[in-house]
Amino acid sequence: MTNPKNNLDGPVAVVGGGVVGCFVAYCLAGMGVPVTLIDQEGPGAGATGNSAGNVQPGSGDDDAYKIALGAESLALWRKHLPWIKEVGGSDFGDQDVRYLYAAVNENEERGVREVLSGLHGAGLKAEWVDGQTAREIEPNLSGSIIGGTLHQDCIQMDPKLFMAAFATAAEAEGVTILRQKQAVGLTISGGRIRSVAFQDGSSLGCSSVVLATGAWTGQAVSEWLGYDLPVEPYGLQKLHLELGSATPLNCAVRWNGVNIVCRRDGKVHAGSRFDPAGFDAKPSADAREWLLAQVAEILPGFHASGVETIAAFAASTPARIPLVGQLPGIDGIYLAVPSTDGFLMAAVLGEMTSELMVNGKAHTLMERSPLAMAGPR
Repeated sequence: MTNPKNNLDGPVAVVGGGVVGCFVAYCLAGMGVPVTLIDQEGPGAGATGNSAGNVQPGSGDDDAYKIALGAESLALWRKHLPWIKEVGGSDFGDQDVRYLYAAVNENEERGVREVLSGLHGAGLKAEWVDGQTAREIEPNLSGSIIGGTLHQDCIQMDPKLFMAAFATAAEAEGVTILRQKQAVGLTISGGRIRSVAFQDGSSLGCSSVVLATGAWTGQAVSEWLGYDLPVEPYGLQKLHLELGSATPLNCAVRWNGVNIVCRRDGKVHAGSRFDPAGFDAKPSADAREWLLAQVAEILPGFHASGVETIAAFAASTPARIPLVGQLPGIDGIYLAVPSTDGFLMAAVLGEMTSELMVNGKAHTLMERSPLAMAGPR
């Protein structure tokens, strides 16, 4: 897939080895750009590895624009997954899944019908099902369900296994990966980026840098550049449930803000619950009980044999619109930061960022990006 042509005047550094940063680096390398991916641990070690691994364009959002963007990302995921699997050399448990956005009252029905409208508008396969049909699809569902939007076109995978394969594929594409290398600053001279500084005192020269730093973006840009960005850390509490002798679910379910999806390895991911503690979030007994109660209410026939509580982080931006594009005021600094749905949006953020940097093509999303609100203090 390599195209040796590019319009950049030197190497690119991508800070942040989550799924978004990896996709940005992978896409740039595929366009002939020398690129180095930097992470303080390694690809997928942070928020990505603790995600559900869902590529789910509805994602509980009734914003038709966001659903259309998710649909674009889904198509890119399907384009790249076969090559990543072949070159990455391992099975990461990817599977096509159906997602039921369930409703137990008329107010919830209005919301999930809005999701249905957005999915149809984006050309995705989805339909309204009544409560009886929903329970025929998944017998564990509650009798209180009056109906739901059944979305036929989603992907789910083990995020940790995927990221191991993706790192191998990215390196094969030409990406240099610096693991256990913590970025602590950026060197600016003459109004443009010159290098990335590391905690060990070393640095990496670059002509451009992409900050794919997720929940840490606001803090990093404030400390390194003196800029204020409309992005905050968003703490999330999640559960991994062991199936044990329980029958695997026939479809994934989203209800009351909680996604419940059965992975191929026999674990059920249930989440998330917002945790206002942000970076200070720790696995919480209260969140565990609340999430278990949601699972029990919507799937009373499902009984897990084991429970693990996970605290994770994501970025939160106004209207959940990604921060993507060039940072105003300094040449060569770009951002690729999703809002709570990084796994879904990674492929399209990678493509739009690389197209902007190499070919100067601005995706229509950039008109809505909160990046326009950024500026020095």
